[in-house]
Amino acid sequence: MIMSLGSTKKKQSAVARPLVVNRLENVSKDVFKQYFKLITELVGDSPGIYALYDGVDLYYVGKSTELRKRVRHHLTDRHLASWTHFSLYLVRREEHIHEFESLLVRIANPKGNRVIPRGKSTGVLVKQLKRLIQQKQKEELSNLFPTKNAAGRKVPKTSQASQRTIEGLVAKRTVLYRTYKGQEYKAALSPKGVITYAGQRYQSPTAAAKAVIKRPSAVNGWAFWYIKNSSGDWIRLMDYEG
Repeated sequence: MIMSLGSTKKKQSAVARPLVVNRLENVSKDVFKQYFKLITELVGDSPGIYALYDGVDLYYVGKSTELRKRVRHHLTDRHLASWTHFSLYLVRREEHIHEFESLLVRIANPKGNRVIPRGKSTGVLVKQLKRLIQQKQKEELSNLFPTKNAAGRKVPKTSQASQRTIEGLVAKRTVLYRTYKGQEYKAALSPKGVITYAGQRYQSPTAAAKAVIKRPSAVNGWAFWYIKNSSGDWIRLMDYEG
């Protein structure tokens, strides 16, 4: 009796257990035809990913909950004359095979795969990237086109938001965030309007902002700090509505 390649040791830690439990690589199609029953015993009913090769070139990537049946099917379908070798990768859990196949096809784009899985970046990462780009662009524009007063000194733009009171703006202790000159800075705003930064307490966003830039330059703290809105996006403190 040949032991199944899909069997695993019982005593393995969850961290150390690999997703791919076994593999057969670069096996000739002729071997598969002649010794199909032996390969069937080895593979058993294991789910996994398989790859068909035309010589050394990857031709097709597929998935199956029963690899032995799926590869045998390609001995009679439209792919028959297009591959010479195959590889099998037995996956521990069936739910992983769909993601594996999608990833491999999208990366390698084998000519035998008619359907290329579609997808998009994870929504959370896209939002974070957009926020960082927007923040960086605002900083760049601010540096490129600063507003100057009659004396030629740079002054920040003023708005009604800068006249708002900070007290009561948030209902609970909330994080304020800012990237400045390549470094990240965080402060905490309390419901009473006190901003804590680097162990010091400040009564206004501007005072806390000056503590970050460490120079007496004019700065609008409402435009300097960012806060998360109800959608989880980082926006300027001056645009925050609570």
